[in-house]
Amino acid sequence: MLWVINGLIYGFFTALYTLVNQQYKLNGYILGIWRGFGISLCFLPFMFFIPLQTNAYIWALLIFQGWLIGIYDSHLFFASADFGAGPTSRVMALTALVTSILWWAMTPRLFDQLLADGTAFITIILILFGFTVSYWYMIRSTVTRAVINYMVPAILALAGMSIATKEIAMFNSNVWVSIVYYLVVATAVSGLYNTIFYIKHQKPGFVGFFKEVFNKKVVEAGVYIVSFSAALITAKTLAMRVAPNPGYVVALVLTAPIFVFALNRYNKVPDNVSVKAGFAMIFFLVLLIVLVNGHYGITD
Repeated sequence: MLWVINGLIYGFFTALYTLVNQQYKLNGYILGIWRGFGISLCFLPFMFFIPLQTNAYIWALLIFQGWLIGIYDSHLFFASADFGAGPTSRVMALTALVTSILWWAMTPRLFDQLLADGTAFITIILILFGFTVSYWYMIRSTVTRAVINYMVPAILALAGMSIATKEIAMFNSNVWVSIVYYLVVATAVSGLYNTIFYIKHQKPGFVGFFKEVFNKKVVEAGVYIVSFSAALITAKTLAMRVAPNPGYVVALVLTAPIFVFALNRYNKVPDNVSVKAGFAMIFFLVLLIVLVNGHYGITD
């Protein structure tokens, strides 16, 4: 059940993370720079207290993860600004299914075991499908072809990030090593990605770059982004470490709009969310948790 608890914490801090740019409406690359380098610098001192990793595979995985984070962050921030948070969130509902399918393709032996029990496999497909449809109807926003085309890289990036996170989390028996390396190395790569693209698209110049990145409003938003992101990355890594399939954790993080709705309602901010569809989504989520954590042979 620890993956469920950490997955819900991951969803909660993702909601807070999303709400930051709902308020500040800043350039996505700048937020990505703060998220990447801010987290990396905060946790860099912890690198001196853990063993140095010399395996080339884990370093390649961390760099790949950072690249995916950069793609995901920039697309998510810009899509929210250009198309609105509703349509953006609605399209991301596909990620749970995409992640599960990719993971099954990468673990054929475990998938064969799951497939051998046809009842369990069909049940989990029906649950994931019901969850996705409920999520789709919960976010009552119009989705255009432009939104879908723009968000496809983000969907694939989040699916890849989830699988890579599980690999990073499982690589070392010491969970602290996995978390610290993720927080320092992968995030630094994502910060570099966003820096390169910000300079390429905005061409701010040397002085202009630092003036924009350290603008008072940006610094304020950046502190929130760094804090919430550090918490969600930690929770995500812990959840991926023990969950049988990263797609199930992605299903949990898709509870973020429910947290957003609750927080917006508390702050009296209008939010076009279907409460009935939200309860239906929670119903399928509970079924997923019962099925995976029960003695039904779900190991993948």
